[in-house]
Amino acid sequence: MTEAENSAEVLVRFGKEGLFPHILKTGGRKYRIKKVNLMHTITDGAVRIYFFSVSDDANSWKLGFNTQTLSWWVEDHYPSNN
Repeated sequence: MTEAENSAEVLVRFGKEGLFPHILKTGGRKYRIKKVNLMHTITDGAVRIYFFSVSDDANSWKLGFNTQTLSWWVEDHYPSNN
């Protein structure tokens, strides 16, 4: 699947340590992010891409953010094992 096929809207909050996903809207649903489990970046040419591994009480996602296009997408999604 392409980035466009997995597009998402993300509301972020800013803090002393940077920005963090707060609400995820994808597949016609909204999810409140409870925890940012991991964050890392890669560089693709001159473009920095951020990846966030996040979760709520029932799901986990890997989200991507392209700093050039300012677009978000769902890289991966799986139900949490609670």
